[in-house]
Amino acid sequence: MNTIVLPVGHYQGVVHPSGHHVVRMGWEPIPLDDDGTLDVWGFAHGLPDHEGRWDRSAVIDAATGVGVEDAEPILDGLLDRGLVVEVTPGTDEAREFAGYHRVRPLLIGLGRADGEELDGIGIPGLTVALRARPRVLEVWEWAHLWPDLWSACEALAEAARDTGSLDASETDPDQVLSFVLGALQTLVSHGAAYLDHRPSPGPWG
Repeated sequence: MNTIVLPVGHYQGVVHPSGHHVVRMGWEPIPLDDDGTLDVWGFAHGLPDHEGRWDRSAVIDAATGVGVEDAEPILDGLLDRGLVVEVTPGTDEAREFAGYHRVRPLLIGLGRADGEELDGIGIPGLTVALRARPRVLEVWEWAHLWPDLWSACEALAEAARDTGSLDASETDPDQVLSFVLGALQTLVSHGAAYLDHRPSPGPWG
């Protein structure tokens, strides 16, 4: 089974005077216990130059490599808190995960520079974080418009059918989800998107 790891939430920085690092999930700020916990959560994002799936063993190895002790129990604690998820593409659990989470884009679309074949995502005038393949760019550009990942996959599949595509990897929502999960690993590892809980009413109603 090609189970992958994905982080959930958006890093908000350090809260003083407690010194806790804070990750926001939905409307809720979640404190991280210590620097080791932050490191493991950070490595759950993957590494930009890594090829292939990013799983729990990769997270543990990366965290251990920078001196984090007890990386495995820290990761398990983050999984228990919902700050990290393990997902196996092509399973009922993957669809359930997709129904409770959404993608939120970060950075700016940069288009194509002269001589480039892929569109860039990054900060204008400063950096190109990622040159994204067309379908990965599509996930970054459009999937956030729906309240959850599963709704986005259904919409992307419908759009492909409307264009006349007969490719099940583009027209079947479950197969689209499998692609989207891989695309998310690419986008998240380059800082171009993050995962969050599906929307819920805010603190003001």
